Amino acid sequence: MISRDVVFHDRYGLHPRAARRIQASLDGITAAVSLTNLDGGDATIDARGMLALISSGIRTGDRIRVSADGTDEVAALAAVGDLIQSGVCHPDGGL
Repeated sequence: MISRDVVFHDRYGLHPRAARRIQASLDGITAAVSLTNLDGGDATIDARGMLALISSGIRTGDRIRVSADGTDEVAALAAVGDLIQSGVCHPDGGL
């Protein structure tokens, strides 16, 4: 298992379209991927679970730990971590 801490930069927080983009970034990846909001209670959620993502309460500026475990964990971590860091759908300019 590997992990990476990133800052969530979508100015509207983790909304349904952003959640779908996170899910889509994992297409073809088999590793288990989870997100932990380090600024919001440390609850860990499955990065493939739409309901978990949109009900997570992740807001712009929150520090998120992305963790991946599996044979393609490096690719999974890069895909999700880079997407979150870049602003997902609506970058807030805080790059």
